[in-house]
Amino acid sequence: MTYSIKNKFDGGLSGCKLELLNNTTLRKYSSSPEYNSRLLKQVDKQNFFYNLILRNIDTPKVLSVNQNSFDMDYVPALSFYEFFSSASVENIEFVIETLFGYFDFISSRFRMVDVTDEILNKLDSLIPRSHHKNFIRHLKKLVEEESIVVPNTFCHGDLTFNNILFHPNRLFFIDFLDSYVDSFLCDLVKIKQDLYYLWSLKIQNLSSVRMIQTYRYIWEKLEDRYGYYIEKISFDVLDAINILRIEPYLTNSQQRIILDKVVSSTKLYEEFNSSYGGEVF
Repeated sequence: MTYSIKNKFDGGLSGCKLELLNNTTLRKYSSSPEYNSRLLKQVDKQNFFYNLILRNIDTPKVLSVNQNSFDMDYVPALSFYEFFSSASVENIEFVIETLFGYFDFISSRFRMVDVTDEILNKLDSLIPRSHHKNFIRHLKKLVEEESIVVPNTFCHGDLTFNNILFHPNRLFFIDFLDSYVDSFLCDLVKIKQDLYYLWSLKIQNLSSVRMIQTYRYIWEKLEDRYGYYIEKISFDVLDAINILRIEPYLTNSQQRIILDKVVSSTKLYEEFNSSYGGEVF
């Protein structure tokens, strides 16, 4: 498959559009008047991240802000597909160490917060448009019984590989998003979406044994390093919700098939399926 420059400027699930104004400036547009406030929150988060000092990680500088758009530096780096299609062992190890540096930094200081109410509200919001209503009700019951406590930290909000630009000696994080829960666990969950569930590869029909093996290797490294958090029920709940949140944005039956398979492979769905026999669609 040819991965053209157009892919870099396609809007994501939010529907926001990108326009390359010249060789140095990129403009991001709000998807609708209702989205304007969220776009401004993204600008605030990008500005905050820009001022952090992180090894081998940066974000484009915000140049100007309007009510329904903002301009930023254009970074001529590679997309995930361009990078990993030909990445060397050294390139892959660089990505792993850089992700370690990011997660180590944002998780270095935190306080634990109870986000049970936020989780229950999010689950309630997902039910009306979901094909997985029984599973969501199962999650609600689980959360009500367990209570969900997580480390409160900065988080990117949508840290998938679609939102990372790859340079030989630097990673650029883009498309920050406000999150219903502020915790680095949400970023780990987003990374898992690509590395373990292979969402971006599957949804764009980018089948590559080499990339799948590379992704699994990177996830195993992250899982080993942050296993203390990943093995907790709070992570499993955030993981399931993250996948279910994609559902309202599906645009065709093939995406539905992919999503349903991913949902059914989450740890909590497997437990739900073994206990209640799954769902009837």
